[in-house]
Amino acid sequence: MSILLVGIGSAGLLLRPSINAAVPDPNLEQAVPERFGEWRMLPNALVQASVVTKGATSTDQPYDEVVSRTYVNARGDMVMLALAYGKNQRQEVKVHRPELCYPAQGFKVMSLQPTVFAGVHSKAAGQDVTGQRMVVDGRGNKEVVSYWIRIGDTYSASPWRIRWQIMQEGLQGRMTDGILVRASQRVNTDADPGPYHQVLETFTRDLIQALPPDKRSYLVR
Repeated sequence: MSILLVGIGSAGLLLRPSINAAVPDPNLEQAVPERFGEWRMLPNALVQASVVTKGATSTDQPYDEVVSRTYVNARGDMVMLALAYGKNQRQEVKVHRPELCYPAQGFKVMSLQPTVFAGVHSKAAGQDVTGQRMVVDGRGNKEVVSYWIRIGDTYSASPWRIRWQIMQEGLQGRMTDGILVRASQRVNTDADPGPYHQVLETFTRDLIQALPPDKRSYLVR
C-alpha cells in the first residue's frame, strides 16, 4: 500500500496537468438562495469550524470560493452551511476532510460513519450521493455534521480513492474541480445525533433542489 501511495503522489507531482475541466467559476455566494423550502438565512451567521487545517499557508489553500451561512426553520432548527469549492484539485492541494479540520481546531471526533444522502442524486454515479456522518466534541460544544466531498464525478469516503481519481484525471491532462458540502448543528452533549443528522440531510436535499441546474452541478453531478 505504501509503495502504491508513493507512486500516486509522485505521478501527481510529475504530471502537473494544465487543462481545467471546471469553467466558468460558480459564484456560489450569489447562486445559493437566502430562502429555500422551509429555511431562511440568518443575517448574522454563527462562527463555524474553518474548512482548512490550522497552519495552512496561502499556497496550501485548495479553495477558490467559500460560502459560510446559518439557516433556520420555523421549528427553530439552526443549520450551519459551509461550501468550499476549488477548481484545481491536485495531489498536494485538495479539499480538506472535516475529520482532519475539526481536530486541528481543538475538536475530538466522537464518531464517523458513511451515509447516503437520500434524494441527492448523482447522475454521474447513477445513485444518491455518499458522504459521512460525524459527531465532534470540543470548545464546550457537541456538533453533529453531515457532509460529502465531490472530486470530479467521484464521491468517496476514502482519501486513497480521491487520490486515484485525481491521478486518473492527471493522466488525461486535466485538472478536475472539487467541493466540500458540509452542514452541521450544535446540540446538547447528551443529545442523540440521529435526528439531527436527518435534519441536516433533509436540509442539503432541499438546498440542492432549490439551485438552478447549472449551479447545482457544482455541488452534485
